[in-house]
Order: sequence, then structure tokens, then C-alpha cells
Amino acid sequence: MIFDDLIRFLINDWWISLPMVFASILTVAVVFERALFLSRNRRNIGKFVERAQRELEKGNLNSAQSMAETMGGVLGDVAQEGIRLLGVNRKGFETAFDITIGLGLRKLDKNLSILGTIGAVAPFVGLLGTVVGILRSFQTFAQAGARSNQLASEIGFALIATAAGLVIAIIAVVAYNIFQSIVAKFEDDMQLLKLLFLSFSESGMPAKMPAGKSPAYSPSTEQPYQSY
Repeated sequence: MIFDDLIRFLINDWWISLPMVFASILTVAVVFERALFLSRNRRNIGKFVERAQRELEKGNLNSAQSMAETMGGVLGDVAQEGIRLLGVNRKGFETAFDITIGLGLRKLDKNLSILGTIGAVAPFVGLLGTVVGILRSFQTFAQAGARSNQLASEIGFALIATAAGLVIAIIAVVAYNIFQSIVAKFEDDMQLLKLLFLSFSESGMPAKMPAGKSPAYSPSTEQPYQSY
């Protein structure tokens, strides 16, 4: 019975069901893509900071740069650029590194706005379908003089649209909040890197741009997990 009502909803109310099907597919695709991306970019930043701090205390930017390159991922890219800036732009380091952090967060936030939009809009699309379905039921059965149980059945069928919209919205909002909390942890890690580099940019530590190193903020984030 429920399966038949779903098929009927998909066919008869296609102007509502098609956007919902598209929204559900898009939600699943974004959730899968973000989960895979964020999982591949997870790093143990604590161990990296401890080892990088020892190298920076010695003024050894080459070694710290190599460690950041080995770490890989978004955090590794941010760390590489921070070390480069530490060697070439000590006076304006904080502003320059804030730009680097912003670029890194853009990669982590990518497509999350889609989940937020679907979570906000899907319930209203479903409610619109229900309201139109109820109005159509009243008009049809008023003309045909249908019994109350038939009308109740049609109203129940119209509520499928609202239920579908709520299910899609719940999944999208839950996923959005989970990913936002993960991105917030990445941001905390970047701020930890910033504090590390600032402590040396404000000190009198001699530093030179690592030889042969180009700006390290590359789009590659698919390196294997490194236990730093």
C-alpha cells in the first residue's frame, strides 16, 4: 500500500517529486564526497607541531618544510606555506598566513552550502506539495460527493510530500552540522599552526627561505595518512 502510494506520488505529483528526488541524490553525493575528502585529510597535528617546534628553534626551516610536505593534506599545505612565509615575510606574516588559512578553509567548506540549502528548502517544498494535494482533493471530492473516508485517504496521500521533504531535510541538516564540526576542528588545527609560527616570527630567530622550495600551497590533498 505504501509502495503503491509512493509510485503514485512520483508519477502524479512529478512537479514536486522530481525536485525531491534530485535533492536526495544531491544530498547523498555531497555527503559521500565530503566524508571521503575530510577523512583523507585528517592528520595528527599535535605530533607535527612538537617536531616542527624543535626544528624551528634550531632555525632549520628546510627540515620543517620537509616535515610539512610529508604530512600532506590541507593541513600540510597550510603548514608549508606558513613556513615559507616565515622565511620571506616576517613582518607581515600574520596577515599573509590568515589568507592561507582562508584558502584552506574554502577547500574544507566546499559544497557544504548545498546541504544547508537543501535542509532549509526541502520541508517547504514538501509542504507545498501537501497543500496543493489537499486543495485538489477537496475540489475533486466536493464535485463527486465522495465519502469522508475517501477524502481522509486522499489527504493522507497528500501528506507523503511533507514526509519526504522532512526526511531529506533531516539527513541534510544532520550531515551539514557534522561536517561543520569537523571543519571547526581543522580550523583549530590551523590556528595552532598560526600560534606556532607567530611565536617564531616575533622572535629574533634567523630564518631563510628554504632553497629550491616554491610556494607550497598546492591543490594536492590526496596523500596517504602520515602519523605526525
